[in-house]
Amino acid sequence: MKKTDFDFEYFDTTADIGIDIKSDNMTHAYINAGLATLNLITDIDKIKPVTIRDVVIESEDEYGLLYDWVTELLILLDSENFIASEYNINIEPAEQGYILKGTISGDIYNTNKYNYKTEVKAITYHKMEIIQENDLYHVRFIVDL
Repeated sequence: MKKTDFDFEYFDTTADIGIDIKSDNMTHAYINAGLATLNLITDIDKIKPVTIRDVVIESEDEYGLLYDWVTELLILLDSENFIASEYNINIEPAEQGYILKGTISGDIYNTNKYNYKTEVKAITYHKMEIIQENDLYHVRFIVDL
């Protein structure tokens, strides 16, 4: 068989979902970004806050911070089976961007204990928006399922 005789082709598919958040401040918007993302995986309101973890994330701008924040939550789930359901965080301007600091509480995710809805692979920058108008933060992003 020659390299040009393959029996396959590529096609476009949609395997993602958008999350739209409106909040009165940036910290609450990012808390809701975490909740919304993890709620796609399981019913986040059922996760017991039995373990507390410290978090510190610093990024060059609001977009990078959102991306790094959601990625950190997904990495904790993938690497340690830890799923966060409560957030005590604060976001502040830093010398080179923004810093998110605080604690997250949750449990070890086990499908025998908690339901499973779908897998969230990653957050994307595609169509990401962070808009502040007056006293309202509007955050939109897409996660890859």
